[in-house]
Amino acid sequence: MFNLVVVLIVAICLFALISSIYFIRKQQNKALDKSASMAAVRHPVIANPIVIAYFVFPVVVIIGAILWAIFIR
Repeated sequence: MFNLVVVLIVAICLFALISSIYFIRKQQNKALDKSASMAAVRHPVIANPIVIAYFVFPVVVIIGAILWAIFIR
């Protein structure tokens, strides 16, 4: 059961990450925000907080699952 949940979380995060990168790249060619920082203009994927969350969320879930497994015993 635990393995299934982890696989589902990873699959959802990968799908969301890939679709976000696709839409960021697509939007990048259409609009230019004058108030955007130069870091966000040069690195639109890395400077996007949603994309950062897609990397942080699975790590936090895995750490939480490990801690949960340790303290439940």
